[in-house]
Order: sequence, then structure tokens, then C-alpha cells
Amino acid sequence: MKKNLFIGICLAVSLSAAAQTDVKIQQSLEEAKLRLEEFNTEHKMDTLDQEKLPRLVSGGVLAGVNTSNFIITRDHHTMSSYMRVGGELGGFLDFTVVKHFAIQPQVIFTAHQNIFTAEEETKLWSFGVDIPIYFLGRFGSLDKGYIQFGGGIFTHFTFASNVDAYQNFDTNDGYDYSLLYKLHNNHFGLCLTVGYEFSFGMQINAQYKISVSDIAGFYSEKKGDPVADALIFPQSASIVLGYRWR
Repeated sequence: MKKNLFIGICLAVSLSAAAQTDVKIQQSLEEAKLRLEEFNTEHKMDTLDQEKLPRLVSGGVLAGVNTSNFIITRDHHTMSSYMRVGGELGGFLDFTVVKHFAIQPQVIFTAHQNIFTAEEETKLWSFGVDIPIYFLGRFGSLDKGYIQFGGGIFTHFTFASNVDAYQNFDTNDGYDYSLLYKLHNNHFGLCLTVGYEFSFGMQINAQYKISVSDIAGFYSEKKGDPVADALIFPQSASIVLGYRWR
């Protein structure tokens, strides 16, 4: 009798322990399953976040309108310059350094106009190319759009321009002022931009460029010329539409 009771107690204890072990195993399996699902979810989110980031290198096109004139310093009363409308067309490469910072070089073909007065009023125009390099900060996301802003440096090369206003100053001294003006209309300076890029790649930017090189410097040795005392710095402001391929 005692032997049977002892065996019964052992069986009961064994079954109880087995049941508890089975419950613990089941709980462990369920917990492991939940952790695996959480891991998979986090991994998928990481993948989605990576997909929303811009590519390391991308590019696009730009087109816009500009206004430009000359800043004339040293209180030179015989000269003035007034802005007129021009246009520009070009493209860019975009190098994403980190999520919120990029470097963007551009090549922009430009048509500039202004009204220049130096004894006589003349409408000046020029065709050339701007090569700016912008350092851009960005805030937002690709799926909703983002703001971008920054600054940098640029250089400008003039291909053609009318310089009739300069040909009447002194044409008997052996100098070809039209050629000199064309060459010295090449300049370099600082540039700023602020804009917004939409989720589908379209963007709109406001840009400003100002030269730090004096395009009238070649007159410095001609003390008798009307512009000998002046410093002339080109500037331009533009509204530019663009599209960036992603």
C-alpha cells in the first residue's frame, strides 16, 4: 500500500513538473517569436529609411530668370547701372555627404542684361557661363519634401558681350577697350541659395551671386579715363526651377 502511494506521489510530481516545464517552454517559444517579429519589423524599417535617403550621387537640370547689374563703388557720379531681365539654363551634380548635407556643383549658361550709364546710356548684354559650387544643408525627407539652403563660390566666363559704351572713351591710344572689357568681364565671387524640393523631384530656388573681382581694374593705369577711380562688381539674383533625378 505504501509502495503504491509512493509511486503515485512520484508520478504526480513528475506530471506536474512536466506540465510546468511545457508551460515554460511554450512561454519561451512565444517570447522568442515576438522578439523575432520585432527584429524583422525593425530591420524592415531600417531598409525603408535607407530607401528614403537620396543616392550618393544624383543630378538634374535647372532653368530660370535673372536680373543683373553692376555695383559701382567709390561714389562715382558719372556711372550707374540698372537691372534688366535675363535667363539661364544648365544642370548640376549632387554629392550627398550625409543625410542633411550635400555638395552641389553646377554649370549654368547665362544671358545677362543691364542699363549702363557712363556719359551715355547703353543697354549692355553678355552671354557666358557660371560655375558655382554650393555647400547645402537640408531638412525634411524625400517622401514629403525638404528645404535646402547654403552658399559657396562661383566663377563666371563671358563668351560674348556688347561694349559700345566703352569704345568712345579713348580710341586713339592704342588700346582695344572692347576686347579688354570682354576679358575682364570674367570674374569670380560668392553665391547663396535657398529653396524647396518636392517629393517628386521638382525644386524651386532663389539664388544670389556677387563678384569679389573688379571688372574695371584694367582702367587703373589710365588716370584720365572716366572710370579710372571706380570699382565695378557684377551681381545677379535669380529664380530657378529644377528637377533632380533620384
